[in-house]
Amino acid sequence: MNVAEPTSPAAPGPHCQRCGGTHGEGEACPAQGGSAGRTLGFGDGESAATPKDPLIGARVGSFQVVRMVGRGGMGTVYLAEHPVIGSKVAIKFLHESMAHEPEVVARFYDEARAVNLIGHENIVGVFDLALLPPDRFYYVMEYLEGETLAALERRGTVPPVVGLEILLQLCDALAAAHEQGVVHRDLKPENVFLVSRRGRSHFVKLVDFGIAKLRGAGRGRTQAGVLVGTPEYMSPEQCDDGAVDARTDVYALGVMAFELFTGQLPFSARSTTQLLLAHMGKPPPRPSSIAPIDAELERAILKALEKEPDRRFQDMAAFADALRPVQKRLSAPSPAAIPAPPPAPAPPPGPAPAAPSVGGPAAPSPSPAPTPSPLAEISATVRTEAGAMLTPPVEELTRGGLFLRADSGLPPLLARVRVSLAHRSLRGPLSFAAEVVRHVSPKEAAAMRMAAGFALQAVELTPEVRAGLTELADLARPAPAQARGASAAEVDARLEALEARAGADPYALLGVAPDVEFASIRRAAAALREELERLESRPLAPAHPSRAVALLARLEAALGTVGNPAPRMTHDARTGNWRGVQRCLKAGVPEPLLEARRQALLAAEPARRTEAERQLARARVASKLGNAAAAAAAFEAALRADPLDLAAHRAFAEFEEKREA
Repeated sequence: MNVAEPTSPAAPGPHCQRCGGTHGEGEACPAQGGSAGRTLGFGDGESAATPKDPLIGARVGSFQVVRMVGRGGMGTVYLAEHPVIGSKVAIKFLHESMAHEPEVVARFYDEARAVNLIGHENIVGVFDLALLPPDRFYYVMEYLEGETLAALERRGTVPPVVGLEILLQLCDALAAAHEQGVVHRDLKPENVFLVSRRGRSHFVKLVDFGIAKLRGAGRGRTQAGVLVGTPEYMSPEQCDDGAVDARTDVYALGVMAFELFTGQLPFSARSTTQLLLAHMGKPPPRPSSIAPIDAELERAILKALEKEPDRRFQDMAAFADALRPVQKRLSAPSPAAIPAPPPAPAPPPGPAPAAPSVGGPAAPSPSPAPTPSPLAEISATVRTEAGAMLTPPVEELTRGGLFLRADSGLPPLLARVRVSLAHRSLRGPLSFAAEVVRHVSPKEAAAMRMAAGFALQAVELTPEVRAGLTELADLARPAPAQARGASAAEVDARLEALEARAGADPYALLGVAPDVEFASIRRAAAALREELERLESRPLAPAHPSRAVALLARLEAALGTVGNPAPRMTHDARTGNWRGVQRCLKAGVPEPLLEARRQALLAAEPARRTEAERQLARARVASKLGNAAAAAAAFEAALRADPLDLAAHRAFAEFEEKREA
């Protein structure tokens, strides 16, 4: 949202030139920070007095527009539905009045591009970007059903544990954005949606990246004299037209935390200018002077609100590290809050029951019926290029692909297959092309404590299939065992499995394949952390807290090893996981760092270089002879030996491109 000095309300009329909508005299314009139409996908729709919208009922790509659900400063959001598979999406159209302003159109597209770069579960997903002739620019995104954080705050005091849960999800989402060079720049409660997902009623979805700064973009203003952001939440450097980075979002999240736990903003003023000056030079009040607040939480908020960026948390991970201990402490039940077990019922009158004979069978105690895995409800059919049809069980499902369980009969690596997924939530099967990107043999599976099978990467997805995969991926993620009312024995079994996986490999502990994208690693770590922290604070047996704490330490170590590109690259190079190294290269590891790590690896293990050179020579010969399968196998063997050889990665990529052509 662009904000300058406050202006008088828009004059009444059929269309507001600022927001593209309609509002009467004295009503707030969304483009100037008013409250109208701030929600994404959850407005009241059109009133009876509003003229019929020509987009209602229109076909946009494969979707049919159902109704208008929200209006903001740059665009209007509609609910649309795929008529066959039933997937619901939100479609955001740029206001017609802005369609002929190249800078605004570019910024509208930047929003979709920024969100697509990140791919985090706590950030609204974008599936497509196109133009509806003659001049209706739009993009298709995930449809959300819930409420904004602003609406939650308006209903009254937010419990600290809930507030911290929301803030930690935002820290994780923004850390992923910053990793991709995206700074949101307009964090505020209206841009945080809370939806119900996997048994959680405050699952965060961050929206509205309309003014996000992409890596290499300009400074704080898009036009002379026009600030970008919402004044109540803007950092001092934004207010002063300074350079913005991740610490800009840290400040804005600090403002949101202040408001969340005190019920008021740290600064208020009669004019925008006074408000900006307060951000730049006035110290914030201590939150404890306004409302009761945990002392450690207060210190974290005030550190986030430091005027100088160098004095704030330097990234969202550091902010989260300061908040997490507070959440743990506040979530732990006090001894007085733990109810005493009820007294045993008195035995019924009559003769006492006979004691069981020594060594005799004990009466079986009823055990709860096992909760079926959500993945078990998804059926998959894979058709190979040769015409074979496979129906393996789904072991893992993400927005970009899936892992199928199979001991034999795997389709060849890099082969194209056709996948069809069916689930009761879909009106029809979800069909798409995919590429076989990994085999896991029974021997490898036993070593990594995972299922044998093959991984598929979805390719050339249409917007409706992306939407359907997103729905299925969200459904497929199981809730933690203790959230399902599991027994102590079930939790013991779960902990034993995690402890065994922790001794194998970071990927095994996280339950992900070694070549997954960073977003999948973060999602898996967040889910596992949530499960273990809940078990630590609400144990079902005396030994559970200590075991959960030990696993949390192993989890943080695993995340430190494979959760960021540079350390993951080093780990994957040592294990020969060249596909994992590819993920690190795509994430932007600098070439000098790559070469330095390579030389260190080859110096420690000289045999790697010899084996890699031998396999590369074989690959070149096989390629010249037209033996593509042998060439591909030799390239992979070379990369397993020397995973940090950038030239070999590029040569293999060129070979694959020619092979596909």
